[in-house]
Amino acid sequence: GIMSTSGASSGVQLPPWWPKAAVAAGGAAVLLLALRASQKGAEGSGGKKATLSHSTAPDAKVVQEAAARAVQKYVAEVGPKLDAKAGDTSLEKSGDLGKYLAFKDQYKTQLKARPDVDEGQLLKVTDWRRLTPEDYDRTTFHIEVDVAGTSIEELVNGADGKALSVYATNDPVAVKRFIEAMGLDPFQLVSVEEIAPQGDDAVALTTVEKLFSQYLDLFGKPTREFLKKLVPYAQDIVEKVKIAEMTLERKTEEFQDRQARAFTFADYFTEFKSLRIPVEKYVELVPTIKQRVYSICSSSDYRPGKCQLLVVREDWEAKGGETKFGLCSSYLTFLRPNQYCIGHSTHSVMKIPDDTTAHIFMAGLGTGLAPFRAFVEQRKYQKSRGAKVGPMTLFFGGRYEKTEYYYRDEFEEYEKEGLVKCCNAWSRDIPGKKVYVQHKIKEEEETIWDQLGRPGSRGYFFLCGSKQPEKDVYKTLLGIMQSKGNMAEAQAQRKMEELQAAGRYVTEVY
Repeated sequence: GIMSTSGASSGVQLPPWWPKAAVAAGGAAVLLLALRASQKGAEGSGGKKATLSHSTAPDAKVVQEAAARAVQKYVAEVGPKLDAKAGDTSLEKSGDLGKYLAFKDQYKTQLKARPDVDEGQLLKVTDWRRLTPEDYDRTTFHIEVDVAGTSIEELVNGADGKALSVYATNDPVAVKRFIEAMGLDPFQLVSVEEIAPQGDDAVALTTVEKLFSQYLDLFGKPTREFLKKLVPYAQDIVEKVKIAEMTLERKTEEFQDRQARAFTFADYFTEFKSLRIPVEKYVELVPTIKQRVYSICSSSDYRPGKCQLLVVREDWEAKGGETKFGLCSSYLTFLRPNQYCIGHSTHSVMKIPDDTTAHIFMAGLGTGLAPFRAFVEQRKYQKSRGAKVGPMTLFFGGRYEKTEYYYRDEFEEYEKEGLVKCCNAWSRDIPGKKVYVQHKIKEEEETIWDQLGRPGSRGYFFLCGSKQPEKDVYKTLLGIMQSKGNMAEAQAQRKMEELQAAGRYVTEVY
């Protein structure tokens, strides 16, 4: 185990390699030290605060304990493999770290995943597979994490209005290059009190390498505000002036050009050679890595203890022709089974109707298919438990059937079983004929009117995916209300608004 619980005296027996784990544990699961001086009376100042926060968030303790268990499990697995990662010299170089790692009575030492994200859980990756061909221009993949025994085990059903927030880490090679370019010591201890305050009796510490790989969005896009804060750190007057000028109105074009070329915080830090930034000041200059939210494509009733995601690696071309990639989708692209990531459950509007017999229409655009795979799994589970389940119609939109029909075997099986009718739209399969989801929706207009529009109908329509097609889908449904329900446009509009208000027309677009 690796977590010392309430007091120094109750410290768990730690394995001999754990100091190395603290300094060098790689990948996402990185561990930070929260060091608590536990002299008598230390609770005095923090006691009141604790009760207050406890009354507002009764589950906080449960979450913390589950997080602690996850870290324990992680270190037990990863620890023994760490021997080559951080030699004794690295540990000596880490200065004060030594005295904390000696686990003296006066310190209560804890390892935490991301102390600035209270609900963050260490999750083990148990499956990763690419769904698009190797040589395809789009990388879409399936990834699974194990949630058994975590505090989010019951909170990751993709059919129950749940999504997963993931916290990426920066590319270790790029971080190493940056640390070397700035002449920093990767093993130097640095406080992250600024971004992860631990209360009066504790201080949160990490290493420089972890600060840049797990906390700070080093390769994110800066604002002009950042440049204003950077000015005082430039020693050279010419550089000082150049940075300051970029914040001025008359230099808007130059700054926008740099934005278009996707200049990052790291680019600015390394460009101006006279910058002298004390290591503890980086937390004031660079924001932390924020969560990215992914639809969950599995039902945890159907797959207990598992949480699965359907992800496409985001990419775009920056000015100058360089391909840039999204931080979190790239991070997930390279995760593999037995590695770890940090995540927690988040609310989503994609919640299957309580009425198991209601007809569900689902429009999934690209990876927007995710929640609907969970919906079908949920209905399969309900059916297996003897419930009477209603029909489901899936409108799935992609470019080519051959390369983008995700989970094809599963859906064909479900269709054979009579659980779902698949109406797929492939926009590039027929030369000169673009088939989109709205065309397939139009083909089902009789059923849609009967189950969604007709007075007394009980059906639901869900849409998930990119923003653009939602307008076309809405327009098509509006048209169905007019043509099949003999409604005037204003009346059809009102009908759609009523469906929306009743939670029978639900969209999640990004």
